[in-house]
Amino acid sequence: YAPNHKRTEPWRFHLLGKTAIRQVCELNASIITEKKGEKAGQKKLERWLQIPGWLVVTCKTSSNSDASGASMDEPTSLQREDYAACCCAVQNLCLSLHNAGMGTKWTTGPVNFDPRFSEIVGLEKNEFVVG
Repeated sequence: YAPNHKRTEPWRFHLLGKTAIRQVCELNASIITEKKGEKAGQKKLERWLQIPGWLVVTCKTSSNSDASGASMDEPTSLQREDYAACCCAVQNLCLSLHNAGMGTKWTTGPVNFDPRFSEIVGLEKNEFVVG
């Protein structure tokens, strides 16, 4: 649960299975390899494969948002409200997991915004990654 004054509850949680985790790790390693070389990509792959659980949080864009509610640039827009609500949901989840003795990491690296990431995770067209 998180504050959401428009009551759209836009947060979506995608718990990844072993195959999807492997594909995300390999995708990230390929992105790192392109930027920093093969050794850096391999090191990142090995490190990421050690992470025991993967949860991807997305924001579902509202189908009923009009033109005025579709821009993050507009302070009162529905899109901005929904993104803020998703961020609150992530923070609440992280606090809850910490309280249960589990560590978390909220990340928004380049891999999260690669179109192949959306395919691997199975995101709908009206979702974008929050963390």
